[in-house]
Amino acid sequence: MISEIEEEPLFLKVKSRDTVLVGEDEICKVLSFVGGARDPLAPTLFQVANIDTGEIKFVHGEEVKEIVCTYEAEVKKRFESPNEEPLYNFLPTVENYEKKIGKKKLNGDQKESPTSIDP
Repeated sequence: MISEIEEEPLFLKVKSRDTVLVGEDEICKVLSFVGGARDPLAPTLFQVANIDTGEIKFVHGEEVKEIVCTYEAEVKKRFESPNEEPLYNFLPTVENYEKKIGKKKLNGDQKESPTSIDP
C-alpha cells in the first residue's frame, strides 16, 4: 500500500500575472496560459514575457521552476509599502508648493512672490 500523497506540480499553481523562474536563469511575467486537452482548466502552456529582454514566447508548464512572486503578493506589497507617499503629496496644491519653497502661507491679498527679494 502506498501511503505517500503525490504533490501537485508547481505549474498548476501558477496564475496569470505571476512572476516565475523559467529554466535556470530566466525571470518572466505570465501573460496567459493554455489548458490541456484532458483538462482545459489545467495550464500546460504559458505565454510569458521575459522581464529583462521583453521577449514574448510560449513555454511548457514543466519549464517553470519556481514562482518568484505572485500577483496578489505584489499588489499587497504596493499597498502596504511605507516608502511610498500617498498621491495627494505629489499633486500641485498651494500647500505642497509652500512646503517645497519653505515660504509663508499664500492666501488672499498677502501673496508673496517666490522670486521677490527683500531689501
